[in-house]
Amino acid sequence: MSREIDELEVGLCWGSLQKASLPELMDTAGRHGFPTLSVRPGDFDAALKSGLSEAQLRRRLADAGVRARVIDAIGGALPGQPAASATDNEEACYRTAEALGAPIVNLNHYRGGPVTRAELVDAIGGICRRAAGRGLQIVLEFVPDTGLGSLVEAFAVVQGVGERNCTILLDPWHLARSGGTLEEVQGLPPGALGALQLCDRTAPPPGTAYVPMSGRDLPGEGELPLCEIVRAALANNPDLTAEVEVFSDELRGLSIDAAAARIATSVKAWRASC
Repeated sequence: MSREIDELEVGLCWGSLQKASLPELMDTAGRHGFPTLSVRPGDFDAALKSGLSEAQLRRRLADAGVRARVIDAIGGALPGQPAASATDNEEACYRTAEALGAPIVNLNHYRGGPVTRAELVDAIGGICRRAAGRGLQIVLEFVPDTGLGSLVEAFAVVQGVGERNCTILLDPWHLARSGGTLEEVQGLPPGALGALQLCDRTAPPPGTAYVPMSGRDLPGEGELPLCEIVRAALANNPDLTAEVEVFSDELRGLSIDAAAARIATSVKAWRASC
């Protein structure tokens, strides 16, 4: 077994347990041995509206033995995107990160229309500078059919931005869908990656319509060279954690605890396969 993969901290993304409130996500992660979380700012807002305080949420994290790692994600901040909601705008994401002690905030161009690289560089540069003033890292998540559509394009934007707190979030699902390769990950300069999501993919039949936030496989249960991709990511940045992001009908059909147990079993088997 790879020493690096054996030591990799593997946590949970909110999207793998979509039924869970933020407090439930924290508690479930702790029960099933997931040390880190990727948190949706809207879930943080909902927890506050339920009557919990920021201090109570921090205590719940601590009691569960879990750390908030990535806030997912800033919406509507880039040219060509629909307007952000009150719970996923830039300030809401920063507030969530600060309240929960998360060091990283995700930024993507989800649902964004055509824009130039120069427009993205200008807008992302401003976001990175504001985030840096609050001690936060920004990771760019590339999503096919957006202005940040591939690993290559995301890295070009990172280079254009030129801010030390601007790196890339690597999602193997988006890497495969965009036609990206293991060699592209291996070719990144050290430190280009700032966050890692964990999932697998089975290529659909040609002509199959893409449905966002669906159809993902658990680690080791698809066709991707996932062990090699993760090794390359860890070689790029040994400080990475990985959060499991699997949007699937199977997980949505299970109870929160059963879904977490299913994920934990798959991660254990995947590690062994590496």
